[in-house]
Amino acid sequence: MTVLRRVFLSHLFGESVIQVVLTAVGVFTFLAGILYLPSLGPTRMEGFIFMLLLAVFALLCATFGQLVVLAERLEGRAHKIAESASDRPRE
Repeated sequence: MTVLRRVFLSHLFGESVIQVVLTAVGVFTFLAGILYLPSLGPTRMEGFIFMLLLAVFALLCATFGQLVVLAERLEGRAHKIAESASDRPRE
């Protein structure tokens, strides 16, 4: 049962899924904000600041997704290195 749960959770919340979801959240938030902006009736400066904040949020989502992928891959490499080091005979 534990192996099945581990496989299911690793595929459900794996690095590639998290990266795609966070990128989609950032892009969707940016597009929804841009489409909703005219109904708020902001001044030019308010609209500009709002668009900058949306762009920063979208970039942060994408960056966080990339960092999750990087952390998962580094963790996998660390486990492989630890396993190969424990397999070697000690002198």
